Amino acid sequence: MTDDHIHSGNHYFSQYPILPTVTSSIVIPVKDEEGYILRTLQPFCEQVDRDGESLDLLQFEILVLANNCTDSSVKLIKDFQLENPFVNLYLQEITLTQEKANIGYVRRKLMDCAYSRLIRNGGGIIMTTDADTTVSRDWITQTKLEIENGAEAVGGRILLYPDELDNLDEFTRQHHLNDEKYQLLISALEGIIVNPEHDPAPRHHQHFNGSFAITSESYERSGGVPDVTHLEDCAFYDRLEKIDTKFRHSHKVIVQTSARCIGRAEIGLSYQLNEWKNLGLRMEDFLVEPSTSIIRRLTLKRFLMDLWNSKNLMSKSDFFEKTREMVPEIFFDDEIFDWYNSSSYFGEWYGKLNQKKLTFLQKSAAVPIDTAIRDLESRLMDYSHHAFSQTSIL
Repeated sequence: MTDDHIHSGNHYFSQYPILPTVTSSIVIPVKDEEGYILRTLQPFCEQVDRDGESLDLLQFEILVLANNCTDSSVKLIKDFQLENPFVNLYLQEITLTQEKANIGYVRRKLMDCAYSRLIRNGGGIIMTTDADTTVSRDWITQTKLEIENGAEAVGGRILLYPDELDNLDEFTRQHHLNDEKYQLLISALEGIIVNPEHDPAPRHHQHFNGSFAITSESYERSGGVPDVTHLEDCAFYDRLEKIDTKFRHSHKVIVQTSARCIGRAEIGLSYQLNEWKNLGLRMEDFLVEPSTSIIRRLTLKRFLMDLWNSKNLMSKSDFFEKTREMVPEIFFDDEIFDWYNSSSYFGEWYGKLNQKKLTFLQKSAAVPIDTAIRDLESRLMDYSHHAFSQTSIL
């Protein structure tokens, strides 16, 4: 799978040649972030290696694309450059038309640009964060270690700034904490039931642009970020899943981000926080998928993965016999078997099944999140003797 846009000769930052020492290109889109941008940039002066020593700053570059800014963000970035000339930070100011002034377009162009620069050095790691986010001092090192251990892409753990979390209203804060616990429990169960070799426990559920990294080789294989206006990280992750990218949800790669309820993106974390706030104001329950449905879905995925891994040994009659026995809810017909044989990746086959045949998995009635959490905790204890602290955010 390839998209021509990643080879289109993106002209951004062309006035700044990449240094031959650079192995990581970090991209940050900026739109009116005067309140956060220095908090975002400062940790890149303080990055450390695995021994806690100062990281060689010649190993990475930072590409900041400031689009349609009307506040003092650009001035603050330029001042930072003057005060920290040893950091390879390059700033490009642009004004986009309304059609292109969206986070999907900007992030795609930035990551394409990072890819184009890195391949001149023989490849490397494309990394991205947000302009209201602070990476940990070992963010680059821990990401590289995950890739050295076999990952092709890495999603870091994204936490809210503690002071901003504390300042959220009671309903929003509690819904956020409950959602985190719920999602982490699902991730823990997925680690046990599906048991992806490249993403072992402890793991989390986040693969968002606050902390996202991918090798240039995998970026090219994927065709790059899909052409969407928002939620480009979710769309990109879906694309990576379809080509069986070895994606690592790492607890060692950590960032903190803002808890504002009015954000720059059309839909994102700020949108979700605002939705939870409104739920609280209306005194409505936060409804989610029940544990029975989640476990059925994960168990089915594990079965289908095992079926896929036996592909070269599976006759047509064996295929239908096993699927009838294990998944009586689905009529596995010749079309599904043809997809099974013609797909190049498990994710490709599973994606087709999800779209066309597995709709029954979404029919379970939603339940209050407190109920789902209690059920998931109980089921997790049934499935594993792992310490619950691996999935607790408290």
